[in-house]
Amino acid sequence: MSFLNPLFLIALLTIAVPLLIYLLNIRKPKRIQFSTLAFFESLKTTALKRIKIKRWLLLAVRCFAIIALVMAASRPFLPAQFGWASSTEPKAIGILIDNSPSMERVDRNGPYFEQALNLASELLSLAENNDRVVLNVTNGESLNLPPLTPQVAERRITETELVNSGNYLEERIRAIQNQFEASGLSNSVLYLITDAQESQLAAIFEDKIDGLDGLRVQLMKVGDSQTINVGFENVSIEMGGIEEAGSLQLRSELRNFGDGAANNISLSLLIDDELISQQTFNVEQNATRDMVFDVPIGNNRSIAAELLIEGDELSFDNRYYAAIRLPETREILVLNEPGASRSMQSYLTPLLEAAAEESNRFNIRFENVSDLQVSDIFQYDAVILDGIRNIPEFLSQSLLEHVQGGAGLLLIPAADGSVTSYNRLLNFSGSGSFTNVTGSYGSFSPIDRMATPTEGHPILDMIFDKQDEEEIRLNVPEIFFYFEIESRDRGADVTILRTATGRPLLSEARVGSGRLIYSAIGSDPGWSNFPIKPFFAPLMYRTIDYLVQAEGAEILSHTLGNTFRTMPGEGFDSAELFIAGETILPEVRQTFRGSEIIYPAVEWTPGWLEIRSGETNLLYSVNQDAMESALNALSPSELEESLVPTFYQFAVSRVAGEPSGIVTELELASFGREIWYWFVIIGILLLLLESLISRHYKAETIQ
Repeated sequence: MSFLNPLFLIALLTIAVPLLIYLLNIRKPKRIQFSTLAFFESLKTTALKRIKIKRWLLLAVRCFAIIALVMAASRPFLPAQFGWASSTEPKAIGILIDNSPSMERVDRNGPYFEQALNLASELLSLAENNDRVVLNVTNGESLNLPPLTPQVAERRITETELVNSGNYLEERIRAIQNQFEASGLSNSVLYLITDAQESQLAAIFEDKIDGLDGLRVQLMKVGDSQTINVGFENVSIEMGGIEEAGSLQLRSELRNFGDGAANNISLSLLIDDELISQQTFNVEQNATRDMVFDVPIGNNRSIAAELLIEGDELSFDNRYYAAIRLPETREILVLNEPGASRSMQSYLTPLLEAAAEESNRFNIRFENVSDLQVSDIFQYDAVILDGIRNIPEFLSQSLLEHVQGGAGLLLIPAADGSVTSYNRLLNFSGSGSFTNVTGSYGSFSPIDRMATPTEGHPILDMIFDKQDEEEIRLNVPEIFFYFEIESRDRGADVTILRTATGRPLLSEARVGSGRLIYSAIGSDPGWSNFPIKPFFAPLMYRTIDYLVQAEGAEILSHTLGNTFRTMPGEGFDSAELFIAGETILPEVRQTFRGSEIIYPAVEWTPGWLEIRSGETNLLYSVNQDAMESALNALSPSELEESLVPTFYQFAVSRVAGEPSGIVTELELASFGREIWYWFVIIGILLLLLESLISRHYKAETIQ
């Protein structure tokens, strides 16, 4: 057993205090003549002996209590049978250096990373020539070094660098453990030199990883500074509606991860390295700010957008790369009857014409049903029947076959349309049917109104952007004339919109792999004032979007620290990856869902990634894990509480200051186990025992 504060052992001299008190109390009593002493003779063998025993017990208990408390103050510890203390036996020494971006911070002792390198050098200065050193880093590519001599390891330490790459802490710890086992040296210890960033260590204590309970770990914590840092917590895109055809918004949620308020922070949007827009904001500590930018859409399907933060103290997380992939152009066929006797014009046709001109998402073709070649419908992703009075049986069968294959169909009736032909199509699909006609076409006399929409259907969920408990507020349209819809008993239909009286207004039926949506009202003002309401345009736009099963725009991004995996589709028998001026040949697997591209991506840093296969190019963005920006460090007590169960032995040392102080701290932290609290407990128990003896041990008895 050794002591961290051996000077406190001088306090053992205080044992003399109870001894002196005892010696003073046992002076020989003066003899006094008395008439008769026969009555007191029995005390010599009874009470007086018990009094002596009590005094000796109290003396022993008090002395041992003083010894226990002095020992506790001297911080005793049990030296381990490994580490620097056992120099007679060769050791396997693991040194794992945190080279994550957070180590670029600076405190009063200098840059964190330089402190870590100096500490690693001091560790090696304590090693013997027959020791073997396993050296590695937490982030980026593994050093992949065999066990080294201390001299060679010290030279390699000077070559390590900070990298803005993924965190592989768990993998590196396991790799060092495997090298320990392969070395055949039973005396081994891993020194993890880090700033104890919580997000870096979370992979160990949150995932409750197994298999490390045979490893001895000494965590050496460096750095202690206050930093202002703003980073990206989330970035997403939002497509504009029919009234904003061709528009795109980039929404970024920024968080102040630092230790104080961040003021006059600027956020810029760049596209192809050209500044598009800039905004300035303030954000309190641990608070968030949402910033939205309008992104112009050109003719290319890929947009290389970059968000840049300026004004905080750390720069490693100030850029977010967003490779925006616009959706493929969907082919839509609109069938109508321009020559039909129709008193009012459909509002859907001009709406779709405007969408086709302003947005590159849909390629819409308008055709008279009488000019249609039935075989042509199979080249379209969706078909819209707008006010067709009669649907021929051969067309119904072809439409149904196309929908079963995955296409979409929207049926909007005509006021003088054939209910029989409509129901033939609906019956073929197994959905509901039109029954009675209610109201008078073109009367403009309301007989009902649309009920306020409710959440739950994807079409409505895409339209309304609201909080969870917020109610939908809408200027609902009035209805003058409509077809009553009767649903099948088997519940194949899903009602999207209803009237205020509960009648279905817009219903959906799943047909094979496709979707059929049919309406109880037409698209002109003779049915209702719906076409002139603001809700009409986004509803029609989102309905078509839903029918073609379009996924919309998306950000193609890879998060560092994970294996890169993507399924770009068919036709990728081989591929090349281009990143940071390098060409990479990844693994390409053929699966039942298509080609899958796989690459470890250990060495990647934030930036742009291009995938090429033949004439096909895909742009991806590469970004850090958002939690890299969270700089909060765990305290020694939190580290021990979280990591002690994971390893065979785990201890934390807070190392700062001059190299001489570092060496002293390392020598004392050779994995001895502090046991001062044992002596505190023993001292308290002895004092309780002293109290019990004094109160309950009765030397005198009455007989």
